[in-house]
Amino acid sequence: MSKSRRLVLLPLLLAATLALSACEDDAQKAADYFQSGQALLAAGDEDRALVEFRNVFKYDPFHFEARKTYADILVKRGELPEAYSQYLRLIEQYPDTADVRRILAELAIQNNDWEEAERHGQAAIALSPDLPAVTAIRLALDYRAAVLIKDDTARARIAAGAKSLLVTLPDSDIARRIVIDHLVSGPDAVQALPVIDDALARNPQSLEYHMMKFLLLNQTGQVDPTGAQLKRMFNLFPDNPEVRSSLIAWYMARKDHDGAETFLRTLAGDPTGPVEYHLGLVQFVQSYRGTDAARAELQTLIAANGTGANAQMYLALLAALDFQAGQKDQAVAAIQTIVAAADPSDQTRRIKGMLARMLDETGNRVGARALVEEVLAEDRTNAAALKLRATWSIVDDKTGPAILDLNTALQTTPRDPEIFTLLALAQERDGSPDRMGELLAKAVEASGAAALESLRHARFLSDQGNLRQAEAVLTTAWRVTPGQPDILRFLADLYIAQKEWPQAQNAIDIMTGMDTPAIQRAIPALQAAIFDGQGRTAEALALLEAQVAKGDNVPASIMAIVQTHLRQGDPAAARTYLDSRLALVPTDRDLRLLSAGLDAQAGKLDAAIATYRALIAEKPDDEPPVRLLYNVLLAQGHPPEAAAVLDAGLATQPTSRTLRWLKAGELEAAGKIEDAIALYETLYADDSSDIVVANNLASLIASYHTEPEMLARAEAISRRLRGLDNPAFQDTYGWIAFLNGNTYGAIAHLEPAARGLPDDALTQYHLGRLYQSMDRAADAVAQYDRALALAAKSPATAALPQMTQAAAERDKLKAALEAAKSP
Repeated sequence: MSKSRRLVLLPLLLAATLALSACEDDAQKAADYFQSGQALLAAGDEDRALVEFRNVFKYDPFHFEARKTYADILVKRGELPEAYSQYLRLIEQYPDTADVRRILAELAIQNNDWEEAERHGQAAIALSPDLPAVTAIRLALDYRAAVLIKDDTARARIAAGAKSLLVTLPDSDIARRIVIDHLVSGPDAVQALPVIDDALARNPQSLEYHMMKFLLLNQTGQVDPTGAQLKRMFNLFPDNPEVRSSLIAWYMARKDHDGAETFLRTLAGDPTGPVEYHLGLVQFVQSYRGTDAARAELQTLIAANGTGANAQMYLALLAALDFQAGQKDQAVAAIQTIVAAADPSDQTRRIKGMLARMLDETGNRVGARALVEEVLAEDRTNAAALKLRATWSIVDDKTGPAILDLNTALQTTPRDPEIFTLLALAQERDGSPDRMGELLAKAVEASGAAALESLRHARFLSDQGNLRQAEAVLTTAWRVTPGQPDILRFLADLYIAQKEWPQAQNAIDIMTGMDTPAIQRAIPALQAAIFDGQGRTAEALALLEAQVAKGDNVPASIMAIVQTHLRQGDPAAARTYLDSRLALVPTDRDLRLLSAGLDAQAGKLDAAIATYRALIAEKPDDEPPVRLLYNVLLAQGHPPEAAAVLDAGLATQPTSRTLRWLKAGELEAAGKIEDAIALYETLYADDSSDIVVANNLASLIASYHTEPEMLARAEAISRRLRGLDNPAFQDTYGWIAFLNGNTYGAIAHLEPAARGLPDDALTQYHLGRLYQSMDRAADAVAQYDRALALAAKSPATAALPQMTQAAAERDKLKAALEAAKSP
């Protein structure tokens, strides 16, 4: 070998030697840190052991034993998300490790992450099919599949297998959960109690099993044992908000207001202590003892705290009570004085948030925004300020900034139901109903299945047609807050809609014992609906007539009787019964309004009109007769008279949302587009959550404006319409998508819109324009022909500029098609 060749090789050999030496040094350092970590762990010093294991990863990221031990310690300490990520890292490095696959599947099942449970569980089954712990995973996956397809036979068989497995694997939480779930969902849920008690004997600090026991006792109506369980849970988990709220709800369900107040006073402790529990006590006192009692409570707290920071908060709350009582200027001035004298702090920022809400409510949005920005300048993660700013952004259709603010707020308050609710509203505005549903579900979970959040989620599910899921949400909420009338009323409606007659009857039986006037008024119609749904119409009518005879809920009961006759296809019986009631009370407005409706339905329009005019003359500021008369006059072919009635109604009821909405439609039909847009803008400013107004406003803007800023506004308003199964909404969103160059979004919405609105000329024209832009000339011609044929039936529609364009574009396309056929 030549000298020059050796000169080249020597540095390379030296570098390789040094690299090998470095690898050996890294391996040795990793081994040393691992041994040190093991020694510290054996000595019981987990914190320092974790540090040593992290040092191992610096020198050997693939050190299996160190990472496995590190993850095992995290599981023991309850730091499950970080533990899960460490196990995932191991699986990425060593994918065929059966033990780690098993642990990942178990953690995923525990976290109800069934997609991950399936992935790691099936891998664990393939690697160690005969391991008892893996058998438990297989049973869990099979059980969930049986639940999803509602295979009760398979569920029973799998639960029996899980029960047998517990004999050989008594510590298997997965097998035990299967057994508990099967028993709880069976005919005698109490049978699950011994299994839950066995689980608690093995793990007395398990919040999950304690919560299971509480919910089961509550579900089965064991009032005193439920209370004892809640008190036991409070002693074990005094800082858990769900436990505290459940215990308060238990007191309230028993109407033990004194017990609830005593508990809250125990939580609050010394009057000079932290304010949080005292604030909860004040809210309770206001709700159940009255505003004067709440004021007295605050005065006591103010006196005890002198001039300190706590006193400032209580003074602010006192001002808030004044604000609620209508003394708005006085309250705002009082809080402004407090803020001016307070040092910067979390509490001062909280008081500023209260003041911002007051200013916003009194119409001073500028002042409110200034306060919010002031708070965020001091603390950019202040949740209260971020929520308020996000609320304004949602109202203004600025969903991106709203979502950004709310995600920032979640960093400091990750269990705030209001944040999840606002995020859901933002996603709704952004046209993501699926994401909205997920966030409403998170709000329910974060609130501990509180009534308000559960009702909101259940309404969403019901509107989506998912009645069974809505029922499940409310059933859980009822277990947590038994006695909440709104939940039970909604449940009764869901049971009736699904023809679940025994459950509906049980709900009504419970409602009978409630002292809520609104519930008592609802019972007769609900009971009649059950009878009617079961084909027991005579019993339904007899029940309602008995209510009328007793003088209970008379207008609603009479209306229910009339509607029952109509559902039975017997309008004559409805008319006869109503006339008999009118003979007794001929001046009753509700009955006369109902009578006019029957006349209109029977085609006796002159009689209906006469009744509506008489009702309006007696009470010009009553909206229903104005609205109904307007519609009847239009149906009779008298638009000028209808317009006069509507204008007179608006003169006496200028803030009526319904009448203004009718006026906007009238202006649009008359071709006064800019006036219609202006009125819709006013309605939208009053309530931007109204999806019908949003649709009409966006549609008009997009149909009659081409300015980029106007189209951008229409697009922002219309996002919430995306994916909704409503032809009018599909047409609006699809047309705006077309104008913005979104061909995929346009065709996905305009084709179903055209099918759903086959007699609407503009909808057919919109689809024709889309087809033309896609070079589908023959389809475009067919759509234009359809649009023009429909427009010819209405002079107003035929005069629209869109129809003129449709004719011109059709003729141009036809000429091009004919030219293409020529040789």
